[in-house]
Amino acid sequence: MSSFSPGTTGSPCSLPSELEVLCGLYRRHSLSVRSVEPETVEEELLYLKRFIASWGPPETVSGLFARIRPESIVSFLSGYAETHGPGSRRWMQHSLRSFLRFAYNSIYIERDLSALVPAVRKHRMAHVPRCLPDQFIRALMSKIERNTPAGLRDSAIVCLLGTYGVRGVQVRRLRLDHLHWEKGCIRFPSAKGGRPISQALTDEAGNRLADYIAQGRPETSESAVFLTLSEPFRPLPSASYLSAMVRRRMGQLGMDVPEGVSRGTHGFRHAFATRMTGKVPFKDVVDMLGHRDPGSTLIYGKTAYDDLKQAALPWPGGEL
Repeated sequence: MSSFSPGTTGSPCSLPSELEVLCGLYRRHSLSVRSVEPETVEEELLYLKRFIASWGPPETVSGLFARIRPESIVSFLSGYAETHGPGSRRWMQHSLRSFLRFAYNSIYIERDLSALVPAVRKHRMAHVPRCLPDQFIRALMSKIERNTPAGLRDSAIVCLLGTYGVRGVQVRRLRLDHLHWEKGCIRFPSAKGGRPISQALTDEAGNRLADYIAQGRPETSESAVFLTLSEPFRPLPSASYLSAMVRRRMGQLGMDVPEGVSRGTHGFRHAFATRMTGKVPFKDVVDMLGHRDPGSTLIYGKTAYDDLKQAALPWPGGEL
C-alpha cells in the first residue's frame, strides 16, 4: 500500500476523470440526500480533493478505495493536524467523515470507516474571540492600490468586511440587485441559518463598490458583484479563495497579525462585533450580525472589558 503524504495543502483544480465523476456523485448525494447548502458542499469538495491528492492522486476510483484503510486514515489525519490549525482540521475531518459514510452507503467500501475520523470539538463560550486590530483594518482599507481591477475589487471587499462585519460567504453571495443605490442601502443575504442583513450604504463603501463595478468588474451576465480576475469570470468560488486574498494583502503590507487572530475574513467580524458591543443596544448587535439566536452574540460580551470591570465585585480584603 502506498504511504500517505499529508503535506499536500493546495486545492487541486482537477483530478483524473474517474475521480472527478466520483466527486460529482458525492456532490449530488450531498445536495439531494443530505440537503446540504451548495456553498458547504463546495467547501467539503475542496478538502476532499486535498485528501485524495495526498496520494498523488490515484488514477481510478478502485485505486483510491484500495488505499483507504483504517491505518492510512489515521496516518493522514495525524500528519494533517501537525501542519494545520483547528479550523482547517474541523473542515477536513467533517468532510472526510461525510465522504466515508457516502462511500459505505454507496458500496464503494465494505465497512463504515467514518467513526475513525474524530471531531474537533469547539465548546461554545469557551474562548474570548480575538479580533483584527483596528489599525490593521484601517491600513488594509487605505493602502490597497486602486489602479488595477484586482485592487479595486479587493479594496471594496475589505471595505465591506471592515464596515459591516459580515461573513465572507455573504460578500461572495452579494448580487448586483442587493445594492439599492437610490435608497442608499445594501442587503447581505443570510448565511449559516442566520438572517439577511440590511444596512445603510456608507459613502466610502458605496464609492468603492461603484468604482469597482464601473472600472474593475468585467462585463458579464453574472449577477454576483465580486468575480474572479480571469476568464471564465465567475463568482468567488470558496471561503479559502477570499481568505487567501486577505492574507496576501496583509503580506504585501507587511502586517504581523497577532497570534490567535484570524488571518482570513472572520477577524473583521470579530472586530466589528467588539466595536459595537456596549456601544449600541444588544438587540441591534444581534441584528447587525444577522444572528437568529441571541446566544450566538453573547460571546462578544466577553470582549467588553471596561463594562466587565464595572460588573465585577470587589475581592474581600483586596482593598487597602
